[in-house]
Amino acid sequence: GLENAGVETDRGYIVVNEFQETNVPNIYSAGDVTGKAQLTPVAIAAGRRLAARLFDGKEGLKLDYTNIPSVVFSHPTVGSVGLTSTQANEEFGEENVRSYRTAFTNMYHALTERKTKTTMKMICTGDN
Repeated sequence: GLENAGVETDRGYIVVNEFQETNVPNIYSAGDVTGKAQLTPVAIAAGRRLAARLFDGKEGLKLDYTNIPSVVFSHPTVGSVGLTSTQANEEFGEENVRSYRTAFTNMYHALTERKTKTTMKMICTGDN
């Protein structure tokens, strides 16, 4: 197993750096076993970047984990991506952050009698 190879683990997850490298040379890990953003598309993206580095000479290529969308399939469904208002204020300063809210019925002209309401909050930084 991993312990025989000397691969470091933490609470059942394989410890890797930003390039999916373990503490043992030539042993790599990507996906749910690393404990980072346990989503299939994220694992695929990390694996593709690892393969590009190892087999296509794309040195320095790595996955950016900072803006990975998440969703909770509840009623209503909840999704998010990016920074919260608090995080944006801390990182960019409150004077440089604007928040916008809107509510609407998505797919209003869909062939259904059930009209689902959507509420959205967008947090923006910059002058405009």
